Amino acid sequence: MHKPQEPRNGSATETRERPWLLSVALIAFFATATALVGTALHRSGVDADLPWGLCLAYLLIGWSAAFARQRLGMIGVGFHLVVSGLVIWILATTSGAAGSVLVPVGSTAFTTFFSLRAGYFWLFGSTIVQILAMFLPKRWFKRGTPAAVHGE
Repeated sequence: MHKPQEPRNGSATETRERPWLLSVALIAFFATATALVGTALHRSGVDADLPWGLCLAYLLIGWSAAFARQRLGMIGVGFHLVVSGLVIWILATTSGAAGSVLVPVGSTAFTTFFSLRAGYFWLFGSTIVQILAMFLPKRWFKRGTPAAVHGE
């Protein structure tokens, strides 16, 4: 049989660092992307008291946090929480042209329950969703093929 050879140009620790760095980069990318998309989506449907955008934003950020947990465990979710939280809060506190904001809260122009509170639900709910991903069972995040596929 052919025996696989060790890489000659780098050490074994160098080859182990690459997947870890790739995981960190992917988690940062998905945390940023879902924070941006979620912030853009969270107000969809709130004028009709049907917050489908907020639900979709929660699903996106929950999926991304689950991906982080699968890649790096609790540290991955913590890193995801920090990156996405920074992006969401920066978007919430930065004013655009003529004082417009992406996460408005409590304006007199809002008339429905969700339109008044959607900003708060997004700011705090996105954090809660990611914290919940930390408390889900570890077996839900195992990588690889399930045993049932192999007939075991």
